[in-house]
Amino acid sequence: MVKLNPIRMQSWDSSNIGKWLKNSLEDPSIVTIDQDSLMYPQLLCQFIGVSLDEDEYFTILHTQINDSDGKLINLTNSLNKEISSDKLRAINQLFEIHRQEKGLSPNRMVAFLEGHFLLPRLNDNDLNRRIRIVLIDLLKQLQSNYVEGTQHHEYRRITIDMIKWIFNHVEPVLEKLDFKTGLPGFLWYGDATPSERWFLKYLAAYGFHIVIFNPCDESWPKQMFGIDEEHSFKFPKIASKPSEFPGEMPKIAGTVAFKATQEINELLHHDDSGLYKPFQFKSHSINSVRLKTTEDEAFLIAKERAMIRPHFQVSNQLVTIPVVFAKYMGIDRNRKRFWNNVHSLTSREDTHVIRQFPFTKEQKTNPLFHYRNALSSDGTLNPEIMKTSNWWSYGKLPTGTQTAIGEAIAKHVRDPILIPQGNESFEELQLYAFSQSMYLPNFVIRLFQTFDYPQFVPTIFLYNEEKGPELSRADANALCMMHYLGLDIILVNPQGHLDIEKWVQEGMFDLHWMDDRSFNEPYKEQNVVSKIFKKFR
Repeated sequence: MVKLNPIRMQSWDSSNIGKWLKNSLEDPSIVTIDQDSLMYPQLLCQFIGVSLDEDEYFTILHTQINDSDGKLINLTNSLNKEISSDKLRAINQLFEIHRQEKGLSPNRMVAFLEGHFLLPRLNDNDLNRRIRIVLIDLLKQLQSNYVEGTQHHEYRRITIDMIKWIFNHVEPVLEKLDFKTGLPGFLWYGDATPSERWFLKYLAAYGFHIVIFNPCDESWPKQMFGIDEEHSFKFPKIASKPSEFPGEMPKIAGTVAFKATQEINELLHHDDSGLYKPFQFKSHSINSVRLKTTEDEAFLIAKERAMIRPHFQVSNQLVTIPVVFAKYMGIDRNRKRFWNNVHSLTSREDTHVIRQFPFTKEQKTNPLFHYRNALSSDGTLNPEIMKTSNWWSYGKLPTGTQTAIGEAIAKHVRDPILIPQGNESFEELQLYAFSQSMYLPNFVIRLFQTFDYPQFVPTIFLYNEEKGPELSRADANALCMMHYLGLDIILVNPQGHLDIEKWVQEGMFDLHWMDDRSFNEPYKEQNVVSKIFKKFR
């Protein structure tokens, strides 16, 4: 017979949890054994953030587990929901009674659970009784969380998960509990579902130790367990997205120089520093934001680095790139000023000039099968599914580049800014955008691969003299994709005629009406002398 009386620890050693758990009952000044009653220190703590070296971080995590000699049990990705068919049938019968009674109280619920053999029956009556008392208290707290009380849909799901996990994880531990060595601890890494959070709360309330590794600084450990600052160890960096929990300790370690470099990078090259390493954010997602510009600003801003443009931001693995998307109807009467503006852009290596239309091919294949296979459960395109498909046309590109293109396609297809043609349905419009976006021109891929997001933004300059075929719908779709990828787009139609307006919704780009129209204004190449002079300036 064991009566547990856990007392929350006031102080702890974050570097020595595993060894402490192995010998947690060694301190007689804290531990009291009075006949069948055990008063002992209980550890509830969390590790917030991650170290600068990810391998070092997971080495620390696994070291704590290994040092505990089995007294720190990892529950992450290990919770077992298996249950026998007899127990599952009994649970369904119980919740049918729950429905008919319009909600059983927590006391009655636990009584029914016991009567239907849905709770463990240990040889130790005190441990047995504690399973039921703690569960009643927890169900009361759960009930108070919902306006509907015990009839809320989450109440049923969480209760059923708790039953399964009490059988699969609590009972085995209690059956082999050594009164002399004390209760083990449970480790959790990353975020948790509502059921997982309430089960961890149950374990803590029962008297087990709880150690949480919280890389993204989620608020739930503090809310569920009341873990304060004194019981929170903070690593130097907060992760925006938790890495996968490795099944074993990393087999590599950083050198002193590597760790020092990581520390310097964290200090100097963080998201808001403005001191960015080359291609530091190439694995980040892109959010392009169109800047509303005047006719003079478009050319000026296109020559500026992204990071000094208004509204540039890096946050949570997302780079917000302010871009230019402008159409000039007509031409500037001051030709010298106009061509100086044009040549200041086109003389750069990251500017691509388009004078012939169409510049993309129209895709004739039916993409319906590929499109539907790439949808998530919410009906939107999933970039990760696209990247692993055999029809994905960008598979040779770096992973971060593929992800950015996939996310741009998903965004473009979710809410196309193209104009439906004729009786084209919304799904047909989406399929068109999907099919065309699978094959971007090579110059777009080349420019995007060399695009360092905070630095100079590649520019697509289109000069439509209308001397041949028109700008096509496929061209317009490619321009939409370039916009979503964070490229600047400037289109000039010196005659002041409609071209992109036929295909792209009004208001999606700036429209500048110039003070002159020219019906014979060929594209003017920059003269050789000016090119040479600029090189030596």
